[in-house]
Amino acid sequence: MRLAAALLLALPVAAGAAEFRTLEFFKDGEHYRVESDIYLEAPPEGVYRVLTDYEGFPRLSSIFMEGRTLEPVTGGRGLVFLHMKGCVLFFCRDVNLVERLEVVPETRIEVVVDPEKSDLDYGWATWEIAAEGGGSLVRYEMEMKPRFWIPPVIGPLIIKAALRSRGLRAARRLEAVASGRPVPEDIAVKRS
Repeated sequence: MRLAAALLLALPVAAGAAEFRTLEFFKDGEHYRVESDIYLEAPPEGVYRVLTDYEGFPRLSSIFMEGRTLEPVTGGRGLVFLHMKGCVLFFCRDVNLVERLEVVPETRIEVVVDPEKSDLDYGWATWEIAAEGGGSLVRYEMEMKPRFWIPPVIGPLIIKAALRSRGLRAARRLEAVASGRPVPEDIAVKRS
């Protein structure tokens, strides 16, 4: 369940071909849910390859500090680890996730968080990738219950705004890498 994978969400923009068609963000008690549809000018097999390359996640977004495969995908299943760092206002948090992966190559990725080895009490996400026109339509759904505190009123508003503002750059990076193109310098992840 990639907390930050929701960063792939944003509004349509003229620069870059990524077109974000929907973004829904819900809070129900302690559960958070994101649903989105995004069109990328990249082939489905490239999008799938990038979304299953955990070691490469830090090049997609600065929120990803580390990603690695714990058990390679065999028979459609694998185990992965992500270390992320994100902030809501001045509340910054390191988040570690161990996720069980189930895949249907080039069309579906599903992850379920192992709460005993993660900083979430509950979490899952799915990516459904379909060919559309000359590119891919990606349907993303995620739900989580964090084990840490998020400011109740302002937190969800800030999260949704961050999804929109940072999502554009992350989506353009994904699109470039999935197409085999270099990431434009103006949106490349910069680490200090």
